Amino acid sequence: MRTLIHITDLHFGKISPGALDRLEEQIALTRPDMCIISGDLTMRSRPGEWRQACAFLDRLTVAYMVIPGNHDLPYFNLYERFRHPYRRFQKYISEDLNPTYTDEFMAIMGINSARSWVPHYTWKEGGISPVQAKAAESFFRKAGNSVFKIAFTHHPFLPPPEQPRTYLIRGAMPALKAFESAGVDLLLGGHLHLSYIDDVSFFHTAIKRSMICVQGSTATSTRLRKKVPNGYSTIQLYKNCMEIIPMQWKGEDFQETGKTVYQRTDTGWQKGRHLAESVR
Repeated sequence: MRTLIHITDLHFGKISPGALDRLEEQIALTRPDMCIISGDLTMRSRPGEWRQACAFLDRLTVAYMVIPGNHDLPYFNLYERFRHPYRRFQKYISEDLNPTYTDEFMAIMGINSARSWVPHYTWKEGGISPVQAKAAESFFRKAGNSVFKIAFTHHPFLPPPEQPRTYLIRGAMPALKAFESAGVDLLLGGHLHLSYIDDVSFFHTAIKRSMICVQGSTATSTRLRKKVPNGYSTIQLYKNCMEIIPMQWKGEDFQETGKTVYQRTDTGWQKGRHLAESVR
């Protein structure tokens, strides 16, 4: 068994102090095997925001993995944005933009989807390159067939249920094909500040193997969208099932808003069984 906490879009520079303090307490109490942070640590990539983000990571008492988001690229300095887009992240947080982790139970890869420019009317949307997709496929293949395989990006592979035309990560389909081929089980992301869980094969019908996508709201920022509160997810991994527990800010604390259980099948994952049945 493994416990993960997935947080995203902290946005230091636009922080809700109460939510940040309680999030740190919850992480310490839960003591996950891994805390996965899928980008947008800062609001405008200012040095002061990076120092706050770095201090937050230093206070964590658990293992963590982190990648940049689009807000972590230089916002005002266009020269630096195009010539050295990841220099601030690498200075303050980590040199590794595509971190990996493996043990006998799980294999995790973070994939940097933040881009200094994409052919879109805004530059905030991201992408995953053929090189990154190939590297992910190779990593997950080498991990073997007996482990949980988890990929996380900042930008989404799956739109919100009520907004099917949402712009998705550029290069989504080739990447999903690579994930499918390598047996990826779980995709984690952020960017939209909306919380939802679904099977990518329901939307991307060319994908035949089910992979579960967990999208997170902003964990601590005051920049809420569609009145979706701050939140994060706790994910319990068992041998043949996973339990996903969204946590939502209720003004003084984060509280559970339900549980979703998925049972492993020959073609991926099936929703709906109770956890007690699934772990027998």
